[in-house]
Amino acid sequence: MEHFLTEPQLTNVRAALSEPFNHFSTDYDYIARQLKGVDPAVLYEIFYSEVAPVCFTNIAAALPTVWTGFDPDWLRIEIEERLAARQRRWSRRQFDKLLVRWLKYSYDYMWEEIASRL
Repeated sequence: MEHFLTEPQLTNVRAALSEPFNHFSTDYDYIARQLKGVDPAVLYEIFYSEVAPVCFTNIAAALPTVWTGFDPDWLRIEIEERLAARQRRWSRRQFDKLLVRWLKYSYDYMWEEIASRL
């Protein structure tokens, strides 16, 4: 899905959407304030196809590496590398399609909390 956010806006949106994947409790109202004015359909796509594939391992790990927040620059680089790999390789596209389906099943509660406050 193509979205029309500037690079700084996209970085901020991704950082806000990564908040539920931190170790500490999530302030969904804060996240919603950060996402104000962005189309929920665009946010849904960014959450599941860009942010969640990079960040979900943090809360799935016994000892998470990120406790208080993902570095926005690190997050941007990781997401862009993953998106580029999808474009280059058929196998990565297929793997990520399956991963995104699993993420939608496993982390739907996060999206529902965000969406209910938009």
